[in-house]
Amino acid sequence: MPKKASAGNKKQPKLRIKLKSYDIKMLEASLGKVVNLLTKSGADIVGPVPLPRKRKMYTVLKSNFVYKDAREQFERWTYTRLIDVAETGPKTMEYMQNLVIPVGVSVDVKVF
Repeated sequence: MPKKASAGNKKQPKLRIKLKSYDIKMLEASLGKVVNLLTKSGADIVGPVPLPRKRKMYTVLKSNFVYKDAREQFERWTYTRLIDVAETGPKTMEYMQNLVIPVGVSVDVKVF
């Protein structure tokens, strides 16, 4: 027989926070802000876990007419960090809403 959820057996939401950026220094600074905020709110965190960086290559012709062999190659690296919040504190969500992250960092928060 399945157990019914009661007021005393209420589960707190688990969070998975994923930060992405092209600039590693900006990513690490934002990561420090998020980790400090989560520890200040009383949450149990796992991480930050550095995920493998991804490389995107672009090849562009230098000339638009005859010289097809003359090409330039550009690459863009994407750095990613992952933080799992096992248990949230009472003020974790409130602090996360007031968090200020720079423009170059993408933050994805999933609630389980």
